Amino acid sequence: MPGVESPTTRERLIHSAAALLSERSYSAAGVDELCRLSSARKGSFYHFFTSKADLAIAAIEFQWTSARSALFEPINSTGAPGLDRLRRLVEAIDAAQRQALAERRMLVGCPFGSLGQEMAHQDPRIRFAVQTVFDAHCHYLRLWLEEAARARQIASGDAALRARQIFALLEGALLLTKVAQDPAVFSSVCAAAPVLAGRLAGGDSSRSAAMPELL
Repeated sequence: MPGVESPTTRERLIHSAAALLSERSYSAAGVDELCRLSSARKGSFYHFFTSKADLAIAAIEFQWTSARSALFEPINSTGAPGLDRLRRLVEAIDAAQRQALAERRMLVGCPFGSLGQEMAHQDPRIRFAVQTVFDAHCHYLRLWLEEAARARQIASGDAALRARQIFALLEGALLLTKVAQDPAVFSSVCAAAPVLAGRLAGGDSSRSAAMPELL
């Protein structure tokens, strides 16, 4: 297509690593296979990356940049109330899981969570890269919860703590969905998200009844 540049060798390596790490694991992704999938020579690999860990970190950063621009920023810029943004995030993740199942015939869960579970005790640089992505997720959730509290959708409270709790729920739901290979698991588990967001501050009894109070 005119005007569209082909990916560079470095970009091809990063894209292949992102796909392979999502579908398999860090230990199962060998340098030789990564080079083959990227149509890159082994010498080119080590020209751009000193190790497989360096490539994995680049893949993490690429995946988060993609997720942020395709998912988080569009939801964040809608101007919708905070809880509506949270609902849209859950719906978008659910749709992405179902699309992955249709295209790959498998549910891969969260690539950041899977890599973090595998490598947290093996490589501190990868652990830090994953933690940075987790913190970025929580940043968006905290912003939306603060907006929901200002709009009196929920009671005021510790938005940062609630954001971490909701993020833990999302990660756990993705793990359960991956193990079950059933996309329905995600939406059923995430039905608890409003509980963690906090009860309504008041004013709408019908919506309050649908949103249980925090224990």
